[in-house]
Amino acid sequence: MFTQYFAEQPMPHRAPLTAERLAAIWDNHPEPIVLELLWEIHRLRATISRANQIRAFLAPGGHGNIPGSVWECFKRELDAEPCLQDKPTPRQHAAIDRIVRRPREG
Repeated sequence: MFTQYFAEQPMPHRAPLTAERLAAIWDNHPEPIVLELLWEIHRLRATISRANQIRAFLAPGGHGNIPGSVWECFKRELDAEPCLQDKPTPRQHAAIDRIVRRPREG
């Protein structure tokens, strides 16, 4: 429900952080919670890299066949992804409610 709603209603995002910027954040804030967040970012970046690998196989000029090992790894990564299974938090419910109540422009 939650992920489906936001898939239909794109959220504005900040510009992606480069590896250099992530390293600078760690240099300026070498705290356990920052390290935990950086490991999560690393994990998500690895999933994005795998998706890009699959895109290269399927793109024009690619051969259209994804090696089974690449596909199985990607499926395992997605199946383990909490954001695809978690129920919305109270904060997320409040955000959805604000968006739904917002008058439509146009």
